[in-house]
Amino acid sequence: MGVDARHAAGQTVTYVRSRAERQYDRVWTPDFLHLTPDVQGFAVFHRGGLVLVYGAVSPEDPARWVFRMACAAGADVPDISGAMAWANIRNRLAEEGRYYCVVKADQSACHVVFALDVRSPLLDDATAPDAQALRELLHFSLAVCVHNAVADFRDLASYLPARPLAPTEIDAWTLFAGTQD
Repeated sequence: MGVDARHAAGQTVTYVRSRAERQYDRVWTPDFLHLTPDVQGFAVFHRGGLVLVYGAVSPEDPARWVFRMACAAGADVPDISGAMAWANIRNRLAEEGRYYCVVKADQSACHVVFALDVRSPLLDDATAPDAQALRELLHFSLAVCVHNAVADFRDLASYLPARPLAPTEIDAWTLFAGTQD
């Protein structure tokens, strides 16, 4: 990660994590993030919903990075076409972010994932005095993802068999692996 990108990602992740630690049940750094070069982040588990928050550098441009929040409406959904239909309906309703299905290698099931990329010209310095609007956007975006992690599971599971993600290393990895471009 470029020095400036690493610094900006670190500041943003630290700021959002400090907000998360004051509001949500459990906040931790999954082990794989310590071992993943050019990625900084943490996980939140609250009221049955798991959210992964991270900043990652672009492999093509070390000065550019993305700030992403991800959660899953459900994991191990055996009805892949039904899950895709559910995700497509949600995408039509969503103003920000996107839902998609990550199909398992053996094509036996999928995970329905929601990912939200936060973009702002001020993202490189979330702690700057003139970045109040960005801080509010980050706080609101995290709240949306935490809410979606819980509410979307209830909705999806009322139509299709699915399991919620748990506060485990493997489920946090599932979110990370499923949201890599």
